[in-house]
Amino acid sequence: MNRYFCLVIGLLFSVLIYGQFRDLPMPTAKQDTVSREIKTWVVDNIYGVADSVVVDTLTINYQDNQPVNNYSIANSWNGNLGSPLESKVYFDRKEGSREDMFERAYAPYLIKSTDVRYYDVKQPFAQMVYRSATPRMLEEDYFKIMLTMNANKRVNVGGLCNLIYGRGQYQNQSSNMLNGGFWTTYTGGQYEIVSSVMFNSFKNRENGGVADINYVLNPAYANIKATNIPVRMTAAQSAYRNFNYFFNHRYKIGKEMQRKRKTADGSDSIYTEYVPILVLTHTFDAEDVGRKYVEENVPTGFYTHNYFSDTYTKDSTAYFRIGNTFAATLDEQFNRLFRFGLSAYLKYDLRHYGMGVKNKIDTLRFDNSYSHNLIFGANMFKREGRWVRYDIGGRIYLAGPHIGEFDLDGRFDFDFNIAGEPLSLLASGGFRNFSEYHQYRYYESNHFKWSDLDFDNTLAFDIQGRVGLPKRKISLGVKFRNVTNYVYLNEICRPTQFSGNVQVLAVDLAASLRAWRFHLDADVVYQLSSNKDVLPLPDLALYGNFYYKDKFFKVLTVQLGASVRYHTQYYGNAYMPALGQFYLQKDMLIGGYPEVSVYGNFHLKTVRFFVQYYHLNRGLFGGMNSMTMPNYPINPATLQFGLSWNFWE
Repeated sequence: MNRYFCLVIGLLFSVLIYGQFRDLPMPTAKQDTVSREIKTWVVDNIYGVADSVVVDTLTINYQDNQPVNNYSIANSWNGNLGSPLESKVYFDRKEGSREDMFERAYAPYLIKSTDVRYYDVKQPFAQMVYRSATPRMLEEDYFKIMLTMNANKRVNVGGLCNLIYGRGQYQNQSSNMLNGGFWTTYTGGQYEIVSSVMFNSFKNRENGGVADINYVLNPAYANIKATNIPVRMTAAQSAYRNFNYFFNHRYKIGKEMQRKRKTADGSDSIYTEYVPILVLTHTFDAEDVGRKYVEENVPTGFYTHNYFSDTYTKDSTAYFRIGNTFAATLDEQFNRLFRFGLSAYLKYDLRHYGMGVKNKIDTLRFDNSYSHNLIFGANMFKREGRWVRYDIGGRIYLAGPHIGEFDLDGRFDFDFNIAGEPLSLLASGGFRNFSEYHQYRYYESNHFKWSDLDFDNTLAFDIQGRVGLPKRKISLGVKFRNVTNYVYLNEICRPTQFSGNVQVLAVDLAASLRAWRFHLDADVVYQLSSNKDVLPLPDLALYGNFYYKDKFFKVLTVQLGASVRYHTQYYGNAYMPALGQFYLQKDMLIGGYPEVSVYGNFHLKTVRFFVQYYHLNRGLFGGMNSMTMPNYPINPATLQFGLSWNFWE
């Protein structure tokens, strides 16, 4: 049903685009340049400050442009788009909300207020994306439609719909994701508005992994189809939703000032500009989150405990938050003497937590709790400037169950030019004092329950640096984190705290090399965990992409290549379906296996399309340990293809 819903929206958008353009004259070269002027940005959820982002019109590597590959170069997942996921690269992991532990597993797909892209366009702009894979009846469909247009030079509206329907290469593995929403912006001289409504819905069949890993590891079973391999669960499914609403408006108080600028001939020109002195901001945001886990019949031997029923499971959790934020900013444009800005905010939010357990007839247990929170934050920043930019800030809970918890962070960006060679430097750091997820302290379900777990607050210290040569397309980064009182899920999937310190050090290199028409793109991460018993990580993870690129007939860009993903062996986390979480295990080494694919990628004007033979080396070379996590193998070799079409003329 969701699939047809998105297809109908796509057709309506196409008709609308056609209606916008069918009566217009053919654009000249000059008009065409104007029509393709697109500004796009994201905003932070406190001050509503815009941060420019790039429009998705890349001409190469389109075969990798999907949520999982965009998230990290190495991931733990069941191989099906739309399924729960955890990055094997520590610093790629998004922590998400500290109130909802289920959010982390869906981080690559979620659209929240800080992920929404806002637009300013001269003419309507639309994008349609379709990806799929063979074999038939086991394909994995990914459909996306986006449309945005300006009503006038100040008002923009837009909408987005993403659909993933993965049938799964293995039994009982299907995934269904539907997300998207609507946004609008108003950009006046002194008054600005950004607003969005986003929905995220996930439904996953849970199979618990293959019943016997020898079907994957033993070459004698290499010819058995994935659909014929027995799995550990046959009647379980999970669902997760996240609906969020965001409204931010800003009023600028300032005055007109005369500015000086250089003209094309080198002379000075005087112009008048409205310069904000004080920016007043109000933000209203709300979030509605829920998760369900259902078993029509409880699998035998998979779970240690059945606390409420031996025959049926229906666990549910809910989280709702509503907040108001008031902020004031002294703009850096007016402060010509010290060249920095100051901002501060006060936020109040109400949070609700719900948890329930049902059988087929009755509600066996249901709990509600509420909390009121008051948060103060401040920043000192310099976001404009040719050489140096920075943003230093923090926040602290003044009231509520998190009282006294705080975040401090800072970021510095430097741009230099040495002998004509651009050089960029980034340095950042932070210190946080926080309590763990609400569900880590209290949780009840049919298979897992704990209460009143008294954890000390976690302390985390971060420092990061990156140096880049943009012209050479090479960058090197170093990241370090020290965590005190680290909380994790142990081997029985129960929250546990390590009272000492855990350090993670990572060095990563991103490079794009070229020789004639041959290219090599590489992302390499070397990471060390000081305590692999509580925080296991692969020492090395890499992605390599070797390809030939050329342009034919002056309009068709062709990219032909091969890619590989690899990480060293380690005791990778296992996945627990009832909780949707990843937890420690010491029984099976994961990794040491290359995942190789070959592809052809093509770009013709406003159309991109690709064909890829994914995981071609299965059974040919690289060994047999193709597990992405315990009991979950990488999908077998499949033929994938996709198309992206931008409508802007």
